[in-house]
Amino acid sequence: MYELGLQGQVGDGSDAGRTTEGASSAPASSRLDAQRTLLRLSEGTFMITFMADDPRNGGLLPEGVLVPAGREGAHPAGASGFVLSEVGGVGPLPYGVELGFRHLLGRDAEVEALMAALTGLKEGAGRAIALVGESGTGKSTLMGTAAAYARAMQVEVAVLVAHGGGAGTVPPPTATASAESVGRVAARATRSAAVVAVVDDLHQLSADQIEGVERLIEATAAGPVLCLLAYRQSRLSPAHAALLSRAVSADLLEVWHLAPLSQEHPRDVLDDHPDAHEVRRETTANKQHLKAIPAPHGSIDSGTAVLGELVGLEPDVLKALQAAAVLGEPFHPELLAAVAGLEIRETMTALDTLIRLDLVRPTEPTTQLALRHQTVEEAVYQQLEFSRRITLHRRAERALAEQGAPIARRAHHVARAADPNRPEHLMTLIAATRGVLYAKPAVAAEYLHAALPLLQEGQAHWHEVQVLLARTRLLTGNASEGRALLDALRSAMPGGQPSEATTLADSSRIERRLGRYTEAGAIARAGLAALADHDTATAAALHTELADYAYDLQDYETSRKHAETAAAIAHRHHDDIGESNALAQSALAHLFTGDQATARATTTRAAELIDAASDATLVTNLEAAFQLGMTEGMLGLLFDAERHLTRGAALSKSTGQTYIQPQILTVLANTQLRSGNLRRTLTTLDETARHIEQVGNPSTEAIIAMVRAETLYWRGDPGDLQDAVALAEHAAAIAGDTPTAWAVTVRCFNAEFVLLTGDTARARWLLLNAADGTDLPRLTTWRKPRWCDTLAQAAFAEGDHASVDHWAQLAETCLEQLPSTSRQGFALRARMRAHALSGAAEQAVRSAKEAITAFSASGERIEVCRTLLTAAELSLHVGRTHEVANWLDRAGILADQCGSARLAEAVTYQRGSLAAHAAEPDVPDALASLTAREREIAGLVSTGMTNGQIASTLVLSVRTVETHLGQAYRKLGVSNRASLTRIMLNSGTHHPPGTTPG
Repeated sequence: MYELGLQGQVGDGSDAGRTTEGASSAPASSRLDAQRTLLRLSEGTFMITFMADDPRNGGLLPEGVLVPAGREGAHPAGASGFVLSEVGGVGPLPYGVELGFRHLLGRDAEVEALMAALTGLKEGAGRAIALVGESGTGKSTLMGTAAAYARAMQVEVAVLVAHGGGAGTVPPPTATASAESVGRVAARATRSAAVVAVVDDLHQLSADQIEGVERLIEATAAGPVLCLLAYRQSRLSPAHAALLSRAVSADLLEVWHLAPLSQEHPRDVLDDHPDAHEVRRETTANKQHLKAIPAPHGSIDSGTAVLGELVGLEPDVLKALQAAAVLGEPFHPELLAAVAGLEIRETMTALDTLIRLDLVRPTEPTTQLALRHQTVEEAVYQQLEFSRRITLHRRAERALAEQGAPIARRAHHVARAADPNRPEHLMTLIAATRGVLYAKPAVAAEYLHAALPLLQEGQAHWHEVQVLLARTRLLTGNASEGRALLDALRSAMPGGQPSEATTLADSSRIERRLGRYTEAGAIARAGLAALADHDTATAAALHTELADYAYDLQDYETSRKHAETAAAIAHRHHDDIGESNALAQSALAHLFTGDQATARATTTRAAELIDAASDATLVTNLEAAFQLGMTEGMLGLLFDAERHLTRGAALSKSTGQTYIQPQILTVLANTQLRSGNLRRTLTTLDETARHIEQVGNPSTEAIIAMVRAETLYWRGDPGDLQDAVALAEHAAAIAGDTPTAWAVTVRCFNAEFVLLTGDTARARWLLLNAADGTDLPRLTTWRKPRWCDTLAQAAFAEGDHASVDHWAQLAETCLEQLPSTSRQGFALRARMRAHALSGAAEQAVRSAKEAITAFSASGERIEVCRTLLTAAELSLHVGRTHEVANWLDRAGILADQCGSARLAEAVTYQRGSLAAHAAEPDVPDALASLTAREREIAGLVSTGMTNGQIASTLVLSVRTVETHLGQAYRKLGVSNRASLTRIMLNSGTHHPPGTTPG
């Protein structure tokens, strides 16, 4: 039960500063101002400031605290600025009402129902409503809201409590649930005077109070009385349950069960909290657990609601609570007693009080105890004075050491109260850093910062602490700071020291993350030169760095050699994750040197190593998950790629290794797009967007913008096309005319996007400009088939047969040089277009089917769907309806699986075209007017043969063939080979007897 002390009023402020007594005796106009204040509070449009100047609270509470009614310090009668204390017992508002332009979170339906009850009350109808739910589900908040609205409607409100002194109705602060006070409420009802009676914490009623509440419920049937009860089902005694059962059986009581909020509801409270998902998961959507999260601007300060629960606690109880907050983990009473400085009997008594107040809870399945939630720990801890914190942390560390607790448990306390006179504190911090470096790099950095003041430059461990600190900077995404630390170390370090190579390995990794590839390669080479022993983990790390450097230079043979050396060293040292990373590098090099079989086998081995590794092992080298996922994506193993990248992204987030998270998420989003998982792609991109500013890397920003543009285009919801165009233009602007590989790729994707939106001529020019001419010299052999297909599509739209054939041939040549199953679909689709433009419908369909098979094998659902639609369109164009319905059915399923409204619309359009063809009358025997030779040549044309091929087959001159073909065109009324082919197909004459198509 809580009281709100409100400082100031809405309006001109003439009544600001009125005390409790003043409020109770104020004229009607003043009380009306107070009611308006409460109404605006309930609507969340007026910021309330709470007072904390009661000397009895010991200075514990800052402004903005909700004060529990009935506890010491809860009634500062002499404190100026307190008004409307008759609200006592109805709060606390922060459980569901966020002040400052907020509303009662997640309880709109309940508020609306309560408003209807109040309306009925004004019309003379009484009701009794019980709000049932566990702590934090908003029972008290709902009653507070109803009471505020009732006062605004000038309805009397009686707040009845299960304990406490005094009797009567508002304006006095509270009334007991006694026969006398209940009688007064009932008397008002008989005089048809509307009244709202509020009974919170019904489960705390004593046996002699139950009869009074039962009379109150019965009074709702006699007149305009709205009785609001609130209780926890789990806390009811048999007597309470009997009371409620009788009321429900008599049809006098409505029971509303308030379930915890869904996952969606806390979002308004959490706003842009960086760990909103984890907080929602930990709290199971319970608003009470969300109440101390840092609030948006204009809301009550963080921890306000929790601190309100501390008012009036006995000194020993408060000491025990503070010790629990400092421990920050589940505890046994004996440990708590040692930290709090209490005797065990005093500690047990204090714990009984804290458990009764639901500040401390037993844990399962052990006999330990813990604070109710982390927000309680944070709120209490933040209120501790500096000296008190130091004292408690040192007691905690000493007690844990005496118990033989591991370093990981003691380091938390050492970091906050390190003693320069205790050398073991330094060793504890360094050892703890090694233990959590990869699992919790931010915590490791905290330990190192605590260790630095205990060291002088040049002392033992000084260099190690600096190197570890630089590594935490890299892992947490502060590569520039890590680089500055390592540069300073290298400058101060005499050449040839064994530790120099380790420092250089870290420096190379940092330079690469900063996009300084030349510098990264030079540093890695220097590191290898500095090594006396080349069969070490440091040597493996340096070879891995050099493999990456050679790959960036497209020197795949050198990259393979370094990667295989690193894998062999890692294998000898039983470093499975390092070996997996190097194997994935080696697989890429094999792929780009034409050995696809070895690339796949090596990738499979790398995947086996990572799949067998625990998360605790994998976090030591998350680059392995990234490298493997990227390699699998390039091999067309999209399912496996998404699986490994998703695991890497989750571990990166949970450990705080943000240095690699943007890269993992970017590749993951592209993998999900290729798989056709548009919804998951956008979710991943949303997560990636949070890191863009931190990364400060133009290549990552441009690629993310381009992937989002393509995703939105294929989703095709209202407004998506405009957003997609803007994003594509933004990505192209970032890329500019830069000749680097990433910029060329972004410009190629932009050209494809322009083609998809209908500007064929501009798309061809943009792509050829990006690739630097018709031989596409700026593109690698592996990437060319992808863009040859795009150029073939553009040339096909313009009827440029020669260009379509050129791009198809170039794609096929690249596949011969560098076989790739995942790229094969693009070459086949380019050839499909060449066949279609030459009138070879059957060959075009055959190529389309092969492309569909290739895209299906690599799991590229959008490309499968696009190819099905293109094949259907080409077939319908020449009157070939066979298989089209099946293709469109499959395309429709894929469009639905992908969540693509654009593809679904295309399927609908093609189905309309198919229906129109089915409705056409039978084609007459147009061939009857042709001579036998003209029919024979027309049949061969329908197979896709050129005039020269026909002349050779029939032993005629090309000129004779052209003459017969011209006569056939004239007699049939057509002007091109495609139209002639359509007539031949519709007439059932595919080719003359004795000839074979293709």
